[in-house]
Amino acid sequence: MTNDPYTSPSTNVHPLSMASDSSVSQGVLQQLGRTKPWVRFMSVLMFIGAGFMLLAAVVMLVAGGAIAVSAKTSGSAIPAGMMSGIAIFYALLSGIYIYPGVKLWKYASSIAALLFSGAVLDLESALNEQRAFWKYLGIMVITMFVLYILVVIAIVALGGMAAIGGYRAHGGSATPF
Repeated sequence: MTNDPYTSPSTNVHPLSMASDSSVSQGVLQQLGRTKPWVRFMSVLMFIGAGFMLLAAVVMLVAGGAIAVSAKTSGSAIPAGMMSGIAIFYALLSGIYIYPGVKLWKYASSIAALLFSGAVLDLESALNEQRAFWKYLGIMVITMFVLYILVVIAIVALGGMAAIGGYRAHGGSATPF
């Protein structure tokens, strides 16, 4: 590039971005090739975790049914309902684990396609799957922070209400004990 201010500007476009079928460097292929087994491993662990959660949900439903049968004689069905609620919660939690597992699986498969072809389009596909995984994880972290804040507020509010209730129950004395 010259320092002549009267020449037309040149673009700084990388040659790989100009052609969609260019090849990817060997260094990039090596690093992604070394990453692929770990991505696949984490994906499989997520699927296994989701499977265990679904199994736990089924066990809790069966246990809830057994409790409901025995509760007919005792007249209390609250534990059976609690077990069903926990089972539904576990089933929903397993669904939360499946999506990132699928994204990681697709990322590892895209890396495998990239290692075979070396094409930039396969690299873009792999990076898109990785982006989708991290976007989902970011949304989940923000959701958990919001839930943590709501739980802390609820605990403080319930504690305050309990303290006020104890204070009033003892005639407004300073020592409720």
